[in-house]
Amino acid sequence: MNRRSARRHLVSLLALLAALLLAAAGPAVHGHATAGTTRTHAGAPPVTVTFRTVPAVPGVRLEFAGTTLVTGADGTASYTGPHTAAPQSLRLLDTSVDTPDTHYRFTRWAGQRDPDQTFRTRVDGLPLRADYTITAGFTAQYPVTVSFADQHGAPLDPSLVSSVKVRGSDARTSDLSVTGTTWLNGIVPVFRDSRLTPVPVDYTLRSLVYDGAELADAGRQGFRPGPDRHLTLTGNFHDLTVTAHDALFGYATGQKATVTGPGGKTYTVALGSDHTAVLTHLPRGPYTVDVEASGGATSPRTIQLSQNVTADVTVVGLADMLVLGGAALLLVGLPIAIRMGLRRRARRTAADPAPDTGTTEENVPPRRPEPSGSSGGPPGAAVG
Repeated sequence: MNRRSARRHLVSLLALLAALLLAAAGPAVHGHATAGTTRTHAGAPPVTVTFRTVPAVPGVRLEFAGTTLVTGADGTASYTGPHTAAPQSLRLLDTSVDTPDTHYRFTRWAGQRDPDQTFRTRVDGLPLRADYTITAGFTAQYPVTVSFADQHGAPLDPSLVSSVKVRGSDARTSDLSVTGTTWLNGIVPVFRDSRLTPVPVDYTLRSLVYDGAELADAGRQGFRPGPDRHLTLTGNFHDLTVTAHDALFGYATGQKATVTGPGGKTYTVALGSDHTAVLTHLPRGPYTVDVEASGGATSPRTIQLSQNVTADVTVVGLADMLVLGGAALLLVGLPIAIRMGLRRRARRTAADPAPDTGTTEENVPPRRPEPSGSSGGPPGAAVG
């Protein structure tokens, strides 16, 4: 074998050896192909992605990188896999989890990198290059049942309750079931300081309509839902006393009263011998009171029933009308009579003028004639 042949055999041997080495190293370089494009980095440490729920919800199933995970009692699960530049997908398999005392409903993600995917159940484009945590926020709902009582604790008939509304600190208004169970948001995940924080929800009673009347003092009755929460909602009731008196003479009068309350409900009661009637345990609100009196007229009176109240209605009786009518005639007729008297006097004065005290021909005595040739001197004077 000459030197040239030996060189060709050496090159062939080296090429074969290089091919064998590439064949052996191929799986470590290309890794396990997923979707035909996954490439791992030889020698890089494995990557761990931690999934947690807020609040902690056990038994939530997730799918990440083709692997199904389930959160444990602390509400967390994790995935560890080889370092790769290929993007991964996360899908929430359980968007709701129900237990006997709590309902959990998926609300949002935190740590998912893409803000457009915050509220989706599937998140794409997640990396596997370094350890990180992604959080699923759930709203916790609690069962609430209600009963009703007055301010003294006496129970109210739920069949007369037509509407109950509450407003939460999360700005949501909810209707409560009068006889059943209502699931209210008790904890909501709020994004603060770049992470999700479970925040409790407080509620206030906004409306309680009983027998057509609004009993709620908005914002005065509050509560916070929790597991197996029962509420007793309170409404205020008061007594209304109806009386009537004569407008001018002040004596008690009236035979029957008609009271119209909230929602247009009407109560008709007879006045007793003392011309008084009492309506007890009326719901708070505006009322109109009218009284019927024989031979009299009344004007309905409107009151706001927020405590025990006496509504005294004024009655204008027949005697009052006669007195008032006479007074009206007197007030109207007296000026007319005065004016008419003045006119008659003026006419009489014009027809009979007063006597004239000046001198006239009738009362002047006749003048004595003077002697002829007299120059107006004293009698008997000679004329020179």
